[in-house]
Amino acid sequence: MRTLLIEGMMCAHCQAHVTDALNAMEGVSAVVDQKAGTAVVTEEREVSESEYKAAIEAAGYTLKGIQK
Repeated sequence: MRTLLIEGMMCAHCQAHVTDALNAMEGVSAVVDQKAGTAVVTEEREVSESEYKAAIEAAGYTLKGIQK
């Protein structure tokens, strides 16, 4: 389980957009908190920071970091 720090989420729609983007990744389950600017992800496979960054940026947001 890791926590992604995400910048740019302002509303529930933003939260849903990021949740959909992360949950669409193979082997990833995410719980996103727009107010905290975080996503707690559970991984069934090794997922790289660049994979998370690509998914989040494609959704229109910025990955600021990852906490383990």
